[in-house]
Amino acid sequence: MGLIEKFAAVEIKVDTRISEQDKQFCERQQAAYTAALHGFQELTFFWEDMLSAQKALLGEPDSPPRAYNQYLVPDGDDGPKITIQRLRVQIDTLHQKFIQKLTGYFRSVYNITVEEKKIISELLLPKPPKSKKQALKEYLLWASSIQLHYEDIVTQILSCFDGRTPSEQSLQELCRRCNEAVWCNSRHKAKFERKYAVISFLGTFCSFQNDRQHWTFTSNMGPVLLCAAHFETGDLNKYPACFPSPPFDETYECNQMDFGGCEKLAQLRLFKNGRVDLRFTSEDYANQFIDAYLGRGYQESDGEAVV
Repeated sequence: MGLIEKFAAVEIKVDTRISEQDKQFCERQQAAYTAALHGFQELTFFWEDMLSAQKALLGEPDSPPRAYNQYLVPDGDDGPKITIQRLRVQIDTLHQKFIQKLTGYFRSVYNITVEEKKIISELLLPKPPKSKKQALKEYLLWASSIQLHYEDIVTQILSCFDGRTPSEQSLQELCRRCNEAVWCNSRHKAKFERKYAVISFLGTFCSFQNDRQHWTFTSNMGPVLLCAAHFETGDLNKYPACFPSPPFDETYECNQMDFGGCEKLAQLRLFKNGRVDLRFTSEDYANQFIDAYLGRGYQESDGEAVV
């Protein structure tokens, strides 16, 4: 089986686990990629046809009289130097750019890990080095004759998620980042404790600048805040009123934030020793938050946490 036939034998599947908005984005990118691909393929065809016509009239470029047998092609400084090889290299680049556009979209929108290089290796053959001229020529001929389909790329992206949708994968990765932020792996000890309806995050979850008299959240608190917003709204991209929003790098003159209109969240309070208290409207909600986002196996506080 040749290279072209091997690629054509790949079955195209439309994965229904992506949203309508995701599908529309992919379809627009597919249309743009297809238009560019067909344009370069036609340009390559016309360029080859032009060179063939000159070859039929003039013979080989190095045949005598050599000075008069050079083909009429752009070779000055006024424009790009066009060759069949360069056109085919551009076509090969289109395939990779198409994959990068789609993987970049899912990575950005859902804040998930997408192994771009792995997907490229699954859908495209490895490109030979320039030193292997014949192998490179065969590869570029193959690359010039294929067309990728967004369904194949999306299927490769989703294959790493164990059957989860991008939204479900995003939540799982967020919970993992949150878990890493609130647990000390070396000591298997939690950096948080619960007392009634308050979860106290102990350590370096905020900072206070004495000279400027303002408060900031540290990177450890970022995943916790994202999880808290999701716990309240049920949406990874929606935040309650008066709630901090990513990337959580703003400064605050007050160390207390109240969430009067929320069902589950009640208050955030920051302390100069780096501790952050997240208060819920009930003890049940505090327990649910731990179960869903932080993980069990920690020591609950029997008394007031030390400030």
